[in-house]
Amino acid sequence: MTDVVPGFDDRLNEILAQQAEKAGESPEAYVRRAVVKRLVLELTEDDGSELGRLLRHLEDVRIETPSETEQPERALNDPARLEAVAKTGLMDSPREDSYDLLVRMVADSLMVPNAAVSLIDQTRQFFKSAVGLPPELEEAREVDVHQTMCQYVVDDGRPLIVEDARLNETLKNHPAVLGGLAISYMGVPLKDDEGLTVGTLCVWDQQPRAWTIGHQQILQDLAWIVRERIFG
Repeated sequence: MTDVVPGFDDRLNEILAQQAEKAGESPEAYVRRAVVKRLVLELTEDDGSELGRLLRHLEDVRIETPSETEQPERALNDPARLEAVAKTGLMDSPREDSYDLLVRMVADSLMVPNAAVSLIDQTRQFFKSAVGLPPELEEAREVDVHQTMCQYVVDDGRPLIVEDARLNETLKNHPAVLGGLAISYMGVPLKDDEGLTVGTLCVWDQQPRAWTIGHQQILQDLAWIVRERIFG
């Protein structure tokens, strides 16, 4: 078994993976959150820690520090949505000419170097078909969901249009932006008959793009064709 966290034995890694899955997180994120909670607890009890004194002060004046449970539930982790994703049968499925043709049509129509049809569960984005991926992603055909911009399309259930992500408060520190892989982005949700978003049709570029209403309409129209291919 491949180590989830180096230094753990197989049984501990198995338990860790199970608990992380229940929490809707990657094992790494689950461990990170546990460490942060332990640090907060220990600092709060440390009389000599300036941060500990601040935490105790916040507790005394009843100003609560944010917790994971106080955050709004993400559509990304919605069990009904995850079931809808599984029902498509497309996660980890082989490449298909029909999807490849549609993705090339999207890239050509919008004159962009990168386009993809993807399915998204709570931990990863799987590329059913894509053009312009870096070699390592072209082979893997998946990426951690937290490293994608498409996660925001799933959570919001609406198109996301970004002309220059470096100027966007939410996205400016995103790994894809910092790495120069995606500076502009346009993505639309692919929804089933119940309105649950199973994935996205998206395009992106390594430079800023002024997406027009016409561009958005083209992507919406082609997304309808992709949706019919998935659910028709």
